[in-house]
Amino acid sequence: MPYTLTRADLGSITDPEMAFSTERLLPAWEDIPETFKNDRGNIYVELVSALFYGGELPNCDMEFLPDFDDEQASADLNKCVRAHLQSFAPKHEHKMAGVAYMVSCVCTLHPAAQPV
Repeated sequence: MPYTLTRADLGSITDPEMAFSTERLLPAWEDIPETFKNDRGNIYVELVSALFYGGELPNCDMEFLPDFDDEQASADLNKCVRAHLQSFAPKHEHKMAGVAYMVSCVCTLHPAAQPV
């Protein structure tokens, strides 16, 4: 069954999941497209990696997909990403690729134009 993430799923992260982490919404390894399993050149993986390691965020604009575009979406996405990134399982590569893919199911990241 292919991976899906709904608006209700995104908003379902509980306070205990924020405190102790979760893997509940993480896609299975086989459901993650190959482009998310390689950390080179994928802006979603770059974003998740920066959040995980506390690095500089990629210069990009975020546009929520129509089913996720409401005033609470940003806060819910933040909770969802953080609750999944702090988990100790599954393997690091699965977690990073899976969270990056989750982000892509919620919004589109557009690289910002570089100044001339």
